Amino acid sequence: MRPGILLLVAIVIVVAVVAMALASRRPPARGKVRGRALLTANELDLLHRLEAAAPEVRFHAQVAMGALLEPAFAKKHDRRAWMSVRGTLSQKIVDFVAQDRRTGAVLAIIELDDRTHDSARDERRDAMLREGGYKVVRWQSTAKPDATAIRQSLLVAAATSSLSAQVIKGARGIARQAAAGPQAPLPPAAGPQPGPAAAAGSRR
Repeated sequence: MRPGILLLVAIVIVVAVVAMALASRRPPARGKVRGRALLTANELDLLHRLEAAAPEVRFHAQVAMGALLEPAFAKKHDRRAWMSVRGTLSQKIVDFVAQDRRTGAVLAIIELDDRTHDSARDERRDAMLREGGYKVVRWQSTAKPDATAIRQSLLVAAATSSLSAQVIKGARGIARQAAAGPQAPLPPAAGPQPGPAAAAGSRR
């Protein structure tokens, strides 16, 4: 075998050995995603308070606004604008949605604010939710509500989300009962009903 060929073979072998050595030292390849906790400690604490204070209400955590709102115009009229609005909604998450177990109506959107929240941004989000007919309740993480405050807020939300004077009158009477003694059931709400997206199942 010619010396030149021998030299080439030797070079190839050395390169292969070096490549294998370097590959063995590299850390294992990492994926692009990983799991994370669904709720922070503060959010989990509030969820426990909500469920204890109002067991007749179903609370959904970390719900995409796209499950609660949709563009107010048909996609065929302006596809680009429709996609823009839809995209904006899908990128926003609300902390909790309080839903009437009997009717499926949304009683309130509940947000837990901490020092990372931006008031101007929160107001824009709240305005969108109010435009959709929802009542927004906000509490500070440093001053979480007790059972009485939670029920009072949900009673008000259930009343103000309905245009029925009878429901509002009934809610006020129940509020007085809740403040005086045993917990009273929340009145039915005639607010926004679950749309096609929400009817398919709970969004998490």
